[in-house]
Amino acid sequence: MDSKESSTVAASSHELRERIPSFLPAWLLLVSGLLIFSPLLEGGTTHIAVMIIRLMVLALFGLHLVDTWRSGTIVLPPAGLSGAVLVFLGLAVLSATRSLYVHQSVQWLAVLCTYAVLLYLLVSFTVEWDHIATLAAVLAGTGIFEASWALWQGWGGGAARPVGTFFNPNFLAGYIALAWAIVFGYLCHVRIGRRGWPGMRRCSLADVVLPILLLGLFLLVIVRTGSRGGLLSIAVSSAVIVSLRFGRRGAGVFAMTLVFLVLLIPNPLRERLWAEHAVNPVGYARWEMWQQSIRQMTDHPWGVGLGLYQYFYPRYAFPVEGQIARYGMAAQTPHSEYVQMGVELGIASVPVFCWGIAQAVRESAALLNQRLRRWQRNLAIGLSAAAAAMLAHAVVDSNLHEPALAIGLTLCVGLILAARRISGRSSEPARAAGFGSRRSRLMWTGGGLCVAVGLALVAVKVGVAWLAYDMGSEALAQRDYDRAAAEYRHAIALDPGKALYHSVMAAAQFQSFEGTGDTAMALAAVSELEEALALNPLDGRLCGLLGHVYARLASRVSLSSESATDEQRGTWRRTALAAYERAIRLEPFNPFYRLEAAQLYLALGDAGRAETAVQEAVGHEPNFLSGREWLARRYLQTARLDAARREYGEIVERQQRYAGWNKTAYEARMLRADAAGLAAVLEAGRPKS
Repeated sequence: MDSKESSTVAASSHELRERIPSFLPAWLLLVSGLLIFSPLLEGGTTHIAVMIIRLMVLALFGLHLVDTWRSGTIVLPPAGLSGAVLVFLGLAVLSATRSLYVHQSVQWLAVLCTYAVLLYLLVSFTVEWDHIATLAAVLAGTGIFEASWALWQGWGGGAARPVGTFFNPNFLAGYIALAWAIVFGYLCHVRIGRRGWPGMRRCSLADVVLPILLLGLFLLVIVRTGSRGGLLSIAVSSAVIVSLRFGRRGAGVFAMTLVFLVLLIPNPLRERLWAEHAVNPVGYARWEMWQQSIRQMTDHPWGVGLGLYQYFYPRYAFPVEGQIARYGMAAQTPHSEYVQMGVELGIASVPVFCWGIAQAVRESAALLNQRLRRWQRNLAIGLSAAAAAMLAHAVVDSNLHEPALAIGLTLCVGLILAARRISGRSSEPARAAGFGSRRSRLMWTGGGLCVAVGLALVAVKVGVAWLAYDMGSEALAQRDYDRAAAEYRHAIALDPGKALYHSVMAAAQFQSFEGTGDTAMALAAVSELEEALALNPLDGRLCGLLGHVYARLASRVSLSSESATDEQRGTWRRTALAAYERAIRLEPFNPFYRLEAAQLYLALGDAGRAETAVQEAVGHEPNFLSGREWLARRYLQTARLDAARREYGEIVERQQRYAGWNKTAYEARMLRADAAGLAAVLEAGRPKS
């Protein structure tokens, strides 16, 4: 072997050693674990999953503090995107301070801060292109696992729309779109017989065939999910990749090909799009939902409060014609992240978020304008396309409420920023703030660790409280009221600001009252519900529960051996009525509240307001047959036979019309009425005695 050949081999060996480190850094293992774990528990949406995710991010922060201690400096992120992030977080803090339900808003503020900290840590830790390649490979590998699992669910498990480890097929499709972008970005830039990613060997035919097979797997799963948002995601990411690789003409050809494949060639996705109009009117209600959200923004330009959309939505609900319950849809989100942030954080949050997107696009464009190796360009384009897919999906869905998807977007943006810094040609180089003395380093690191430990303890307390709530709910289902109450007390002690825990405690106490007749248990339930309402005055369900407890107190005690004066029962009924009236103001289209209020109006001697309340309920929900039965019996009592027969006819006709429908529990409750008993009363021409 001559000297030239020896030097070539040595150089190749040196490059190989540089590209495959002997061990992976601890932070890289932790971030990889975060990427793998985050989709596993329903996309990271369970309380336990959220707790673990927060602890992993705090562990990363602890590693960062240790690095800061060793180096004596802290890297400051570029001011462009970080400025937008800080302004957005400032709006979130302002919203949380003005919130009517502080606990809910603070929890969502913690979520936003977690993603912001993760973004900063990714930029700080990532100092080599190998780190970027490793994390992109982990993200793509997790997508391959999700796609394979979903394929088994569809074919082996018989699921019509597989969900993978998520709870929603649309979110599964969105996650697979991330992996699609990375693999497609690689495929569009690979050259047979040339060095490719990772550059350690020459490309072969397998380097092309394997990505094509993976893309086929991804596309098959997205088609099986029937997700329109997933299709939009892969279309946007593919358009970004093709336009960057082949220019505008290539993007045009790709767009026409996509339209041809989706709209003209028969496939499950096209069939779902076609059938959606007929079988699922709610599926096309997003436009109305967005219109109502714009009304909310107009009424509340500074926002309703972070995380509070679900509590304001019932006041702006809209009817969906063709459904059993016209106002039965309870929207937790408006199915658009941009619309939701405008509703919750105020109108100003939308341009601030778009400012952040513009800064990220600027960083990505600047990175791609630099001289990069082919495999590096592959990565940069794939990550940019993946981020574009997530942001496009967010226009038509609430995908960023899914922790796994939000973490994926954070990863893509963080790696793009890190790559820009690594390239060494950034117009805004990384800045470092130094610590002048050992004492200042000790104070910074020690203070940071104390904060991290404190936040970890808070995260654990919230997670353990939810575990106690789960165990209490299991005990309540088994009618073990004492154990349920004990678990709920544990949850309240750990997390006293959550209204849900007080309401379920009230439920356990009320069910105990129903079983034993112990008035003290009912009054204890009242106390817990009032505490829940003090924490969250926006939830009409809490008002309805409070009204129900007071109404049952008035009727149950009056029938028992316990002494209760007419004045006391009247007070309870008036208090119950006030609670139902408040529930109606918060949820004006819920017919059951109006019916319960009507019963109380009647008991208090106001028959006119009672009839008006039920007529309004039936006007909102024509299929509210319990209300129609109440009206029919009321009409019979007041000798309005024709009106009673009309209501009876409506009940029979509507029960027959929807007899063959697959009904939810709420819809079945809407259609519940004693038509046979009412017919007997009508036949007799008088009300039952």
